[in-house]
Amino acid sequence: IGRGMVEIPTDFLKIRRQVQQDLSSRIKLDVIRKSILDGSLVTMSRNTVLFTSFMVYIDLSKQACAKGLVPSFLRTEDSRGLTPFAKGAICANMAWMSCWPMDVLKTQRQSGNFDAKMGTLELLKENMKQGKLFRGLVPGLVRSTLSNGTSMVVYEAVHSYLSNMLGVTRKDML
Repeated sequence: IGRGMVEIPTDFLKIRRQVQQDLSSRIKLDVIRKSILDGSLVTMSRNTVLFTSFMVYIDLSKQACAKGLVPSFLRTEDSRGLTPFAKGAICANMAWMSCWPMDVLKTQRQSGNFDAKMGTLELLKENMKQGKLFRGLVPGLVRSTLSNGTSMVVYEAVHSYLSNMLGVTRKDML
């Protein structure tokens, strides 16, 4: 919910600016007031699937590592899980693929280029007919690989440093 509260209005403004035809004009305040929550239900649903599936894929990756199904260069030294970069990149990309159609719908809703009266299910059906449900997936996965892989490396380094400094035994998702 917290991520959605920040993401919904900021994505709305970003997307509206990206698809705006007349770049010299400003987005009108009454349009912002009436439309700022466009796509909020889809965004919250997408975020629920995204974060839940990310954790599920981390758990599944541990099981796959334990069974030797993952190449050794992607596993930690003890072979109990993926390396931090692989964990962040692979699990996040799998999570994004699980919810990408919802992200497409969210972006379309927030763009203002679609009839606001059209329901989400209608928009979903229209996108299925036109083959648009996975538009932008490759650039999205490239960004996800770099940002989530790097973020997990930094997270693991900081978490390990603080755990060692404070004398705390790690009992997390390593």
